[in-house]
Amino acid sequence: MVDLAKAIYAYPGAGQPTDLVFAAGTVLLVNEKSEDWCRGVCQGKEGWFPTAYSQALDCKFLEQKGIPTASLVSVLRSTDWLVYATEDNKLYYVNVATQITTWELPSLSMATSAPSLPDPTGPLGGLAALNINPSALEALMALHNGPQKTVGESEKPSRRQKPKMVVVNGVTFLEGGPEQKRLNPEQLSYADHFWADKDDRTGYDVILEKHLNGKESMKDMAELFKERAALEEQYSKGLLKLFKSALGEQEEGTLRNAWVSIKTELKYRSEAHATLASEIREHLEKPLLEFKEAQKKGRKEHQQIMEKSRKQLQAFDASIEKTCQLLNKSKKTSRDESGSKRRSVAGDDLKKLEEGYNAAQRQWIDDMINACQDYEKQEDERSDFLKDLYFKYIELCVAVNEASAVSLSRATDIIQRIDKKLDREFFIKNRGTGALRPCDRVVDL
Repeated sequence: MVDLAKAIYAYPGAGQPTDLVFAAGTVLLVNEKSEDWCRGVCQGKEGWFPTAYSQALDCKFLEQKGIPTASLVSVLRSTDWLVYATEDNKLYYVNVATQITTWELPSLSMATSAPSLPDPTGPLGGLAALNINPSALEALMALHNGPQKTVGESEKPSRRQKPKMVVVNGVTFLEGGPEQKRLNPEQLSYADHFWADKDDRTGYDVILEKHLNGKESMKDMAELFKERAALEEQYSKGLLKLFKSALGEQEEGTLRNAWVSIKTELKYRSEAHATLASEIREHLEKPLLEFKEAQKKGRKEHQQIMEKSRKQLQAFDASIEKTCQLLNKSKKTSRDESGSKRRSVAGDDLKKLEEGYNAAQRQWIDDMINACQDYEKQEDERSDFLKDLYFKYIELCVAVNEASAVSLSRATDIIQRIDKKLDREFFIKNRGTGALRPCDRVVDL
């Protein structure tokens, strides 16, 4: 039976000539496997690598895809070819001599006939589909093409070199393993920085808290604009009431005209603030509440999905722990044939649980990545929305100030026409009681 595996991490080796060096995604032919180490082959080179760095490939699945196992093994044993597997296990081939790439299983007779091979994206260009850096691959090719040494059992690496797996709240991490490539190497992203739990809270919970705080913040903003609109409306009504009052009606002349312009400015200012109140409600308060509700739906969906997948993952983890405890107990207490059978059954159950756990964890990882991407998108949209909203608020405030400035400008023009001489003439002409001044009185005796 042929055992094939896919590298889930890049393994640069530990500096030993018996190390098998490979990039993440490399397909490996496994000749020997233990809990800690595997002895395998790729590009015709044989060597040791940590078991934890790989996962099994289903040969039946490959046969169903029209890939004969025997032919694939021949290619893996060839020094001319490196084979990679995508996330959905579609195989991809790279000729290390010609750097020609192809999705089709090559024949060994075509190893050096580069022009006859299909070239999907150009030399080494197709590696983008596998998230492999071409320059890194070239360095790995150089390592592969270095001096080869026959590998034997006596040269098997020490057990203490095994990368340590740590399970934290049901999630498995590789401690001391290779540095993982970022999912988004171009910039900081949620999906690269919130996998671990912190202070008894999951990374997802931390992200969710930020977005719930954002929701509350927008709710508070809507309340502030609601109160601001109410104040503007109240202020508008107060100004209008002053405009309609009889205060100062006894004034005359150009001073009266100036006073009337002051009161008229109150009317214009009242209208401007009434408009501002309406605009705040229509263009600030209402859109804030609508945007908040629109983001709520997507957040709820992710909350349900993440809660379900995390619970499923933790349930598998608990079952594995329980089965391991029973298996260890059985090893210590039962050494007869019946105990051996129970251990065999428990071992089979443990294998099934391991497969279920890994499937659940991969699902949880996918759900987490999807949630991170959507939450990042939501936060970007929220940031853009609030930026536009703040500018709109400034625009409205400037508009009401400009309206007030126009009315004040009118009043200023009238105030500048105050003329004390004209006012005195107006008063005398309209209210004068006579130009004849009194004279001394002479009393006749």
